[in-house]
This record gives sequence, structure tokens and C-alpha cells, in this order.
Amino acid sequence: MWYKVTAVDCDPAEYSAVASVCGVKTVRADLERDRLDLADASVDCAVFTEVLEHLNPYYVEHAISEVSRVLKPGGKLILTTPNIASQYTKKDVVELLERYGFMVLEARYSEVNDLTYVSTEPGEYLKLKSYLDLLKLAARKPTKLNILRALAYLSVKAIPSLRMLIVVVVGKTSSTGSLQRTTRW
Repeated sequence: MWYKVTAVDCDPAEYSAVASVCGVKTVRADLERDRLDLADASVDCAVFTEVLEHLNPYYVEHAISEVSRVLKPGGKLILTTPNIASQYTKKDVVELLERYGFMVLEARYSEVNDLTYVSTEPGEYLKLKSYLDLLKLAARKPTKLNILRALAYLSVKAIPSLRMLIVVVVGKTSSTGSLQRTTRW
């Protein structure tokens, strides 16, 4: 195996059997409060998908500090968070990570949900390759979601900031400092 995967969750018991079969180590940690049970500078890449928006803003600094602590210099952090009806904008996420010494390698609005967030049979969304496919789905299965996605598609293509998902990839510089742990009361 070329890589080792460690999953961090506040309650990994739900999926630990599946993780074990897949060779994934699980670590129990509350990202808002705990120190990750991983050595300093031991991780090449951290994937922080759909996590940031669930953290209390007061504790975000601690979570980012722990990610920074475990990442090797030159390591990458891939962070995604919802754009629409979320507490963060792309600018907010970029500024947050830059403030803690990360170098932004890429920051964009993802097209991943433009064609896939629809009401359809499992796996059928994978067949949607174009706007025409989306229109055909909306005509064949005219649910509220499908009609709205078809209507919104052209707008989100023209105005990327309307897309549903923010993706930011940052690199840990050798000067990325560790943040101070916040004392709780």
C-alpha cells in the first residue's frame, strides 16, 4: 500500500468495522477540543470535507491548529465547505487559512453538485454529463428539486459564486506556526 489513511471522528464506532476492513485506522477526537492522537508533522495530506461549517466558530482556531500541527511541511490540506446557506464564503475560508500561515494553492467554487444534486435513482446522477441531460431528467422526473436545478444551472455556470461547494487546497509552509490552544471555561 502506498499510503495510510486515518479517519478522525468524535464517534468513529459507527463505521469502525467498515474502516477496519478497508485498512483505515480510526481516531476518536473532538476537533473542537481534543488534541489529535497523531504525531507532529506526521501527515502528508489532511482532507477536511464538510467539517468547517459544523464547528463552533469559537473553536475553529483549535481545529486548524491541530491540522497544522500534524501536517508535514509541504503537506496539503484539502478543505471543502458548502457555499450556499453556510456561514463561510470562499473569501472567509481563504483568509482563515492564510491567517494561520497556509499558502493557498487553489480556491474555487466546485462544479461537483451542478449536475449531481438532483432527485433520481441511486447512481443515475452519474449519467448526467451536460445541461441537456439535466433538462431531460427534469422533464422525465419533474420534482421540485430537478426543476430548480435545471433552472439554476445556467446561472451557476455564469456566476460561479452561486455554486454550492467551496474547495480550497492549501500547503503548509515551513513557517506555518502552531496556534495557541484556547483555554476553555
